[in-house]
Amino acid sequence: MPLTASAELKTIPYTQYASGGTPTELEAVILFENKNKTFTRYQVAYTSCTCRGPETNYSSVMYIELLNTKDTPEEASIRRISFGEVEGLTAGMWGDSNPIMGHPEYTKEYMDENLVQPLVGTCKAQYDEWTGYGDVIDAVDADAVSGATVSTSNITSVIKALFQYHADKYYK
Repeated sequence: MPLTASAELKTIPYTQYASGGTPTELEAVILFENKNKTFTRYQVAYTSCTCRGPETNYSSVMYIELLNTKDTPEEASIRRISFGEVEGLTAGMWGDSNPIMGHPEYTKEYMDENLVQPLVGTCKAQYDEWTGYGDVIDAVDADAVSGATVSTSNITSVIKALFQYHADKYYK
């Protein structure tokens, strides 16, 4: 008997930025969504960067857990986020250059420490206030990621879009 897929492909619109802040409207793909009592797990694939050739850039896969238990959608926050392993399993994939071009110190590990992990605990309201390319969420040290504007802006843009999807689905 042939296998058939019954799941509908879910996408969320986000603004993707290239060097200099050139915006393009794209769709991120929700590869996985699993809700439990307190949070929802997501895997989201999106275009990381279009500034460099494909030999150094791929799509990124973000693993992210968003809380479902806050009183308002604006208070919903990030419980966990990864572009790599979670509990010994490959849950995400860093798709940007490693290291980021022009910054040999900006490796995947550096970006995880200085950009990705500081996002844990940030809430939807912070992303709603985000002004776009070149801006960072308050939890992130802007000086620590100043040479990675495209990466930080695209990650923030996708999270902002995911928070809106999450609010629409779990807080209505």
